[in-house]
Amino acid sequence: MITAAMSHLDVLEAESIHMLREVVSESSRPAMLYSVGKDSSVMLRLAQKAFYPGRIPFPLVHIDTGFKFREMIEFRDRTCREAGVELIAHTNQEAKRDSANPFQLGTTKCCALLKTKALLDVLAAH
Repeated sequence: MITAAMSHLDVLEAESIHMLREVVSESSRPAMLYSVGKDSSVMLRLAQKAFYPGRIPFPLVHIDTGFKFREMIEFRDRTCREAGVELIAHTNQEAKRDSANPFQLGTTKCCALLKTKALLDVLAAH
């Protein structure tokens, strides 16, 4: 509920929570991308608030390019475990086997393989 006493940030949070609930109620298989970054952390916290005291009713999807620090992957796994949320981590294994990297392929082609193709594959699989 939005009231006159709410700050601008409170209003934005309330609207975000409402949108999350609405999307979940209208979707048959919702999921949320999770990059392990600050924006994803905010989205995860909003999802926790939106569905409290229950669990988040959708998985988080992380497209793992293999270029994150080990500590980031450990943080991702710990955060998902502590939040009680399902994590779907996906890597384009074919591109990884072929040693795809931005130095040899350029960022556009490398991202197309390691991010875009991986995302399309995980969406098709789930």
